[in-house]
Amino acid sequence: MFRWIIDSIYNRTYGWLERRFAISRVLYRLLRDPVPERGSWFYTLGAAIFVLLIVQVVTGIFLLFYYKPSFDQARDSVLYIQNQVFLGWLVRGIHYWNMVALVALVGVHMTRTFLSAAYKAPRELIWVLGTFLLLLMVGTAFTGGILRWDQAGYFDVVVGVKIASWTPVIGPWLADLWRGGDVIGPNTLTRSFSLHVWLLPAALLLVATTHIALVVILGQFGSWVNYEPERPDAPPPTEDQIASHKKLEEEVLNPRSRKVNLPTRTTWFFPQHLFKEAVVSLGFLLLLLIPVFLIPVPVEEPPDPATVTYGPTSMWFFLFLDQLFLLFPGAWLIPIGATIVEGIVFATLLLYPWLDRNPGIRPSQRIVSVFLYFVVIAAIFILATLAASRVFNYETINIPR
Repeated sequence: MFRWIIDSIYNRTYGWLERRFAISRVLYRLLRDPVPERGSWFYTLGAAIFVLLIVQVVTGIFLLFYYKPSFDQARDSVLYIQNQVFLGWLVRGIHYWNMVALVALVGVHMTRTFLSAAYKAPRELIWVLGTFLLLLMVGTAFTGGILRWDQAGYFDVVVGVKIASWTPVIGPWLADLWRGGDVIGPNTLTRSFSLHVWLLPAALLLVATTHIALVVILGQFGSWVNYEPERPDAPPPTEDQIASHKKLEEEVLNPRSRKVNLPTRTTWFFPQHLFKEAVVSLGFLLLLLIPVFLIPVPVEEPPDPATVTYGPTSMWFFLFLDQLFLLFPGAWLIPIGATIVEGIVFATLLLYPWLDRNPGIRPSQRIVSVFLYFVVIAAIFILATLAASRVFNYETINIPR
């Protein structure tokens, strides 16, 4: 009797929702989607990024219950979360290191996409949205560091406002808008809080969901290995691979479909690929706990704008920019290194699907593109390493006695 009641409630509820939202059609479209089979473990980073992004939102909401975006109470509220709230140190640690992982993962995911030439038509907008996703991740991480409102947070916003002021044409207006006055003060903290909690997360979720929707609509591209002929000694395809390939072939031939690529061998998104995405996402979450337990998130002394002994250091993903300033000494050259060089690199990344006219997708067919991409990566790594070495030496020399 009890089971009959439960089944009746479930069936009526599901039927009501099905008539209004077409749940079965949506789930079938998402879960029974053909995906490339070869190298599919490498195509799980996008899902891992989305899972970590959800974790970031959930932990951020928890921190909002206790954080006070007040000039006088911000740092104390962070210390309260860290030391007195039940498991507050754990949630704050996950929130901090999760953002570090997100920035790194988006960079790795973009590199994999670039090497696979998955930015080519008709996937240009997927690449563009991914590029904006990296920029938004960095902005979110930067504004989050400001909210501690300790020495590091204060000087982060000092440097950030200064860099914003160097933006061509609109720089002074941006700096005034961020400061909220003539000097950095309570309005600056409030506006940094608004950026970190409302504007940037909303943009992140919008860009991420649109990015995923386009991947679903156009289909996963995979990489060049998925379009190579089968080896003579390759095992015969399974029933699932045959069925998924037939379905994808029908979609590619269908003029109403947006899918244009037909890999040599495919499989179903569910359960095969979804299982791999779950394993990778869970693996990153478990790895995330290592720095959470071993490296406490710092909270420095209260901000002292008049200090002459404190040496501010950049976040790890800004270390290359810190070193780049040294290559452009002087009042006229520093703005070039702070905004114009980065703007050119970002614009090139953004427009690269249209700049690259090479029809090849294998890295060996795109030697110039791959070489230039890794030149940029190597330059960023070298500059960051030099900056880290210089900062380490500076802090070693200035250890308090």
